[in-house]
Parts: sequence; C-alpha cells; structure tokens
Amino acid sequence: MSCCLVFLLLLLFVLCSSEADVVTIDVQAAKSLIQTYHNYLDVRTVEEFLKGHVDAANIFNVPYMLDTPKGKVKNPNFLKDVSFVFNKEDHIIVGCQIGLRSLSATSDLLAEGFKNVKDMGGGYVEWVRNKLPVIHKWPKNNYNKI
Repeated sequence: MSCCLVFLLLLLFVLCSSEADVVTIDVQAAKSLIQTYHNYLDVRTVEEFLKGHVDAANIFNVPYMLDTPKGKVKNPNFLKDVSFVFNKEDHIIVGCQIGLRSLSATSDLLAEGFKNVKDMGGGYVEWVRNKLPVIHKWPKNNYNKI
C-alpha cells in the first residue's frame, strides 16, 4: 500500500472517530428548534456573517476559523469564546457556510463537554436554498471576538 493511501486512510479514521458523537440535522429541523428558542452559533467569519445570517432570536457569531495574511487558521480562542457565551448545558445548533466548519466546531464543543450541541448540515447555503428567513444586519445580542 502506498504511503499516501495509508496516510489518507489514517486521516479518514481520525476524522470519523473524532466526529462519531456529532448529530447533524437538516435545515428544516434546525428551523424548528430555533423557533423553540434553541441558540444558534454561527461559526463563519465576521465578514460572512455580516453578508447574511440565519434569522434566529438567540444567534451568536464566534468564528471557528480566522482570516490571516497566511490564509484561514483555526481560532485558538474558539472554545474559550463559546464558553463565555454559553454554558455546557445550553441547547446549541452550530452552523457555517456549507457545513464543514460547523461539523468540526460541533465535534470540538462535544469533546469540551458541551452536552446539547447539534450540527446544521448544509449550512447557510442550504438554509438559503430552502428559502428560510435570513437577516442582513447585526443582531443586538451578538457576541463576536474581533
């Protein structure tokens, strides 16, 4: 077996095992939960968030990745910032642009001891594709580490 194939299989195993506890829900289920006052954690960049975001009463933007001159890097304060906003018992739906960052962020939150966290599959793109309500302004209760 080639070295690259072994590496790829090992990476796939690590990713699958680290996200085994993640529950992914579709945007319709997320909308229903949001309407029952679940918190929505948008893990996109500030710029993405400001272009438009899910219409939710309890929405917070804490970027999982940060834009740097060298490209995107994982926010080293992500868990600390989320812990500032939420306690580990809060019900949280995590969303991003297409569903990749939210999957990783949800996995990290579960590993940190958050108990009621769900990933929104398809992200904001799927939300918009389903013609669900969006907002193009900054909500008053938003926390963001800039």
